[in-house]
Amino acid sequence: MSKNEQAEKVLDEKQRKKFDFGNPADVEATSEYPVMYKALNTEPKAKHPFNLYRDIASEPDAVAKTLEITDEITTRIAAELAERGITHVINVGLPTSIFVGMVISASIVRHCGIQSWYVDSTEFMLGSIPYDAGKTAFFLYSGSGSTFDTNAAAEMIKAKDAYSVAFTSIAGSPITQKCSESIVCAGGMDTGGSDTFHYATRIAAGLLLSFKLGKLLRPKAHDFDALLSELKAAPKVMAAKFDEWDKRAWSIAQRFCKKRAVLVVGGGPNIGSAEEMALKFNEMASMPAQPMCPTRHLHGVFGLTDENIVTFIVAPPGSPHEKWLRQVAQVTTLLKSPAVAILDSDEHVIADQVDYVVRVPTKNEYIFALLAVPIIQIIPYYFAVADGTINPDCQRSNIPKHARAWGAIFPPGSH
Repeated sequence: MSKNEQAEKVLDEKQRKKFDFGNPADVEATSEYPVMYKALNTEPKAKHPFNLYRDIASEPDAVAKTLEITDEITTRIAAELAERGITHVINVGLPTSIFVGMVISASIVRHCGIQSWYVDSTEFMLGSIPYDAGKTAFFLYSGSGSTFDTNAAAEMIKAKDAYSVAFTSIAGSPITQKCSESIVCAGGMDTGGSDTFHYATRIAAGLLLSFKLGKLLRPKAHDFDALLSELKAAPKVMAAKFDEWDKRAWSIAQRFCKKRAVLVVGGGPNIGSAEEMALKFNEMASMPAQPMCPTRHLHGVFGLTDENIVTFIVAPPGSPHEKWLRQVAQVTTLLKSPAVAILDSDEHVIADQVDYVVRVPTKNEYIFALLAVPIIQIIPYYFAVADGTINPDCQRSNIPKHARAWGAIFPPGSH
């Protein structure tokens, strides 16, 4: 990243902080000029393609640029983690950020053979998680770099003199000042009101780091050269498949946008995928959505599921959860409830039971979690578009009472 690009990102963040969601005149006029657009300094949109569509469509390029600009820093951080003899990695953030941590935590356990888990930033601050500061590394995720609670958690970690890494999209942002190292991803600030490419780019950078660290710690445990090669090819795969995914997402949305709720089921690293997709249904389509692992579905939602609830099944190839994911598909068939599966190119057991299938061309469930990002975001986006009454960019901040709530909860500089 050039110095000019870094300066532009910092300037963009400073401009964003100046906007006051609580300005009464802006709130009252938010239906005509939504405050979300003023907060983000972006052009208002009233129909597809909304700004979020551009954000999602930019992910192949943003991931490609991220893998390029973070190659050197991830090599250095992997060497530092190995030299320090780190035995635990704790991932800290708030949605969507903590969902990135879910994917990366699973990858660290699998590929590096060390303990890792994830925790909400506020829960970390208020809780009392015991850790050895000398042997624990903290990965802190904030797309803007200004998320208040994540920065407060970073301050606590810094006070303990523990090693920390910031994953952000804004160079020079507050989180970068509080961490030992910073991985700055490509993309800059969102132009719509939901984190989109932030999720994809930080997963890409986190996988890059975890594969490099695994290669140092357990060189014979996996074919790390093949993993790194497939990861670096992922942006081209995303770009080549985007139009196909886009058309399928629109078909699914037209069919199901008036359903009353959504369930999203995924396991392992793709618990993060399920969480992210559910959140995007909340944010973009104003639709109730519940993420869960397969056994939670099988042990808890039979009485809930009916023909007015859509189940999305995120089922990568070779997943240890395959048996249970197939049972989830079977349940939807027995209950005659609609279902959509996100699968690899060759799966047919689940595919033959569900209404719609979206294919992801990989045999690795970790790469799958990256490649599937445009899919799990574009489907909720199109639910909003197909509904016809929702602006997916705004998280309902184009309605005065919602704009007032935004102003009350997120005063200037708080996020």
